[in-house]
Amino acid sequence: MLVVSAIFLLVFWPLAAVVLFRGSAFGFAVALFGSGLQGAFLAGYAFTRPARKQWWRWLVMAAGGLGILMFSLVDAVNLDLDGFFELLILGTAGAAIGHTMVTTIVGPLIFGRILCGWGCWRAMVLERLPVGKGSGRRKGVWVWTPLVGVAVSFAAAALFALAPGHMRGNSVWSVAAGVAVYYAAAIALALAMHDQRAFCKYLCPSGFILRWTSRPALLHVTARAGTCTGCEACTEVCPMDIPVAARVRMGTRISKGDCILCQRCVEICPDGVLKTSFKK
Repeated sequence: MLVVSAIFLLVFWPLAAVVLFRGSAFGFAVALFGSGLQGAFLAGYAFTRPARKQWWRWLVMAAGGLGILMFSLVDAVNLDLDGFFELLILGTAGAAIGHTMVTTIVGPLIFGRILCGWGCWRAMVLERLPVGKGSGRRKGVWVWTPLVGVAVSFAAAALFALAPGHMRGNSVWSVAAGVAVYYAAAIALALAMHDQRAFCKYLCPSGFILRWTSRPALLHVTARAGTCTGCEACTEVCPMDIPVAARVRMGTRISKGDCILCQRCVEICPDGVLKTSFKK
């Protein structure tokens, strides 16, 4: 983690300075600065006592999330999945293509859903809401509701891309409106279901794709077989309602596309059974 911290600081801050002095994309420079700041907060996470680690993780997420948010708002660039769909429909390249490929399609094959737990601009607000983590993953129709999020994203993209005059253009207001809609839906769902991560589980369009692209991830939480005492502490703290202890006892992969690598289970395990690594 300290190596990653140093890399973030030594790579992203100089890049931010280059972009800033060239004056071509102030929002992008802010995003790069935020990525470098994540490195500083990662060092804090590495050294702090276990009781404070989640606070430092939130600082890492807030630095990355605010960077992405500022990039979107200042440079009027829609980086969400609807922006990705819009560029595909138009047959053009853009920042949303690169961002989605790195964070949602290709990157998760290696690093899993690390963006969800360490850099999401929605989750940085959701984790500060005065609600808990929910009482368990809902079944039935809730398994399919993320498809609604994907459908709405695609419909919105088609509306803007195919409308006369290409209504979205580079409007700051249209990007801000999209951000507001995401926040409204995420916060309303969290409050209604008393679950900070309800949007991530039941409506987020990117989350639906990540459930599949992150399944073969090389970076994931692993367990030492035969050492679990069954205290269930890991399951109780998991914000994504993963039956961590049960999967450990069965010897199956803990993450099946739903783990956000928040490290709560690793930190709370009294026997040190769990850890995050690139090992199978």
